[in-house]
Amino acid sequence: MKRVLCLFAGLCLLPLSIPSCGYHLGGVISAKMEGVKSVAVEMFANDTEYPIAGALQTTAITNALQTDGAFELLSPTTADAVITGSVSGVDISRSLVDWRDSNLSLEFRITVHVSYKVTRKSDGKVLAQGSATGSGTYYNTGGNTQAGRDAAISYGTRRAAEAIVAALTCA
Repeated sequence: MKRVLCLFAGLCLLPLSIPSCGYHLGGVISAKMEGVKSVAVEMFANDTEYPIAGALQTTAITNALQTDGAFELLSPTTADAVITGSVSGVDISRSLVDWRDSNLSLEFRITVHVSYKVTRKSDGKVLAQGSATGSGTYYNTGGNTQAGRDAAISYGTRRAAEAIVAALTCA
């Protein structure tokens, strides 16, 4: 009976010993971010024609960092590192067209392109930099397509922010 109990306990603890990028407890960071305990997120620049894209990306990266919990969010003056970046593009493509009229698009895919850089405050060293993309879709229902487009851009920025945080917190 003791042997079965030990085997069961070992099997229950096995998943906790396997490192995973997607699911982890707060505090796990990649080697390139070693020594960084707090970060600040500066407003992301917006190089697109959508006025809300930069603000949405800044909010999305802040929320993703709070959800992950690996870093404390502080002001740029007190943080160990600062995350800066820009939304470099927003692409719209047709995903679905009406079978009766190929010029009538029913669904659109929006892809948000983001570049980022993490700089250590103490010495100005660039710890990480890269780019990420995120996509969202909206439907042409004949109503308010601007609200749908804005929601799709918001979703795309959230997906890009998740990819950036994963790059900073996974080995």
